[in-house]
Amino acid sequence: MSLMFPILYFGFYLLILGLVCFMIYSWVNKFIVLKTEQNELLREIVKRMDKRAL
Repeated sequence: MSLMFPILYFGFYLLILGLVCFMIYSWVNKFIVLKTEQNELLREIVKRMDKRAL
């Protein structure tokens, strides 16, 4: 019984740490995807502007 609580605390700590790492990973991944989409849209806008200028 006395060994059960430290194991539970350690498991809870690992769970929280894993959750924080997952949240950071998902936020960074979403940021990279949005940045890529923004770059693609800007390229498309520049191509259309060049076609109209000529």
